[in-house]
Amino acid sequence: MISLSTTDNNLGKSFSQMGCQPCEAKSAYRDLSKIANISLQDLCAKNPALLVFPKVLGDNKDDIDKFPVFTMAGSGESEAELSKVKLTTGNLMGFIGCGETQLEITSRFTPNEPTRQKEDFFLHYLLQKVFSLNLFALKHFSSKGMFDFLTFMFPHFLKAALSQGIFKTYQHLQKNDANIKGAVNISRHIKENIPFRGRISYNTRERTCDNDMTELIRHTIEAIKTKGIGKTILYGNDETRHNIELITSVTPSYSSYKREQIISKNAKLVNHPYFTKYRTLQKICLAILKHQKLKYGSNSKQIYGILFDGAWLWEEYLATILVKCNFKHPRNKVGSGGISLWSGRSCYPDFYKGEQIKNFNYGEAIPQENFVLDAKYKRLSDSPIDRDDVHQLITYMHILPANKAELIYPFPAQEYTSDTLAQGKEHTVHGLGGTIKTLGFPIPQTATSYDEFCNMMQRFETQLCSHFISM
Repeated sequence: MISLSTTDNNLGKSFSQMGCQPCEAKSAYRDLSKIANISLQDLCAKNPALLVFPKVLGDNKDDIDKFPVFTMAGSGESEAELSKVKLTTGNLMGFIGCGETQLEITSRFTPNEPTRQKEDFFLHYLLQKVFSLNLFALKHFSSKGMFDFLTFMFPHFLKAALSQGIFKTYQHLQKNDANIKGAVNISRHIKENIPFRGRISYNTRERTCDNDMTELIRHTIEAIKTKGIGKTILYGNDETRHNIELITSVTPSYSSYKREQIISKNAKLVNHPYFTKYRTLQKICLAILKHQKLKYGSNSKQIYGILFDGAWLWEEYLATILVKCNFKHPRNKVGSGGISLWSGRSCYPDFYKGEQIKNFNYGEAIPQENFVLDAKYKRLSDSPIDRDDVHQLITYMHILPANKAELIYPFPAQEYTSDTLAQGKEHTVHGLGGTIKTLGFPIPQTATSYDEFCNMMQRFETQLCSHFISM
């Protein structure tokens, strides 16, 4: 098995820079060329074992589908050409595998010192905050087991699905009792009830909780129990324990021997108008169960993996902090919570404060509390603000209206001598006025343990809240 490792937004790396031995380069090129330069939309459509967040959540309506996991430039016809091949990544982080090759894409904030263990604390922390994961369980997670991270996410999606109630569907059942509620099955009745004992064999159709979906969830629970830390994940808190017990109680027909049959019956994803959250849970369950067979040592030609959009994760992480500072977080991917441009048309800043004034007279003073904040998962430390970002912010400031706007981005803490938020130069907008500047959020790459990383991040989060409260 060939294991390669790179970071997001890597600007182009050779196979040797990603840890590939010269004797492995040809095989790695052959496998990765099947994934390179292909849009996510096409990859996911043909490979159900490839999960991409937020696409798998069903709320992805941005342009992420149009972009590939990575691009690869160069030819693999000879050793000399192979050494020139460059693999370039974008905002996606996680793990993807094809054939005998696995590619791990960590965040660009993973330490690159050769003397340190390369643990991606930044990605771990964002996932913990966004998906409300159990911290104790996360400490046992290694970046080398990225696909196994689905097991840590399982309780989160189980809880979300059960918030809509137990999944119920009509099932054709064969029963043998005195409460006849369907068509009598003569041949089965003769076989099972002669001499007569007061029971009738009959076929019926009932809406029941014990169905292919709940059985799939039960099989997933039993599979997770076999993992070293599985019981901690499933019984780590009272709510998850209750959910596990609920699923167990409604699946009396569970049999470990029927796992392949249940997986096959769930090949078609559920499309229920009410139980919408079960579709995501179904994908997670199938990925976990199929990975029990796949593992990392498989020579399967299937494309598989789990990937996270860094820009989406960064925005959702900030939302966990900023909503406590009275910021509103419109859901642009699902078209909710935006500010009105005109009747029937809205725009969606990542975050904003204050209330929109639709008939604002610009001779009046703009409310001081009105504020626009845009989350950017890109390098802004030494770069001028992108023209499109400026135009976008000015639009939001004009429509709200607001007289302050900032772009918040992550940066490696060692870029600055101070371990505080990095406030960029404030630019005054001509015309109707207002100011725009960048705000850097330090990512502590110097942390030597996950606990230390969490403590430092929490200190920066406190600084972020203080920054907005003091304005």
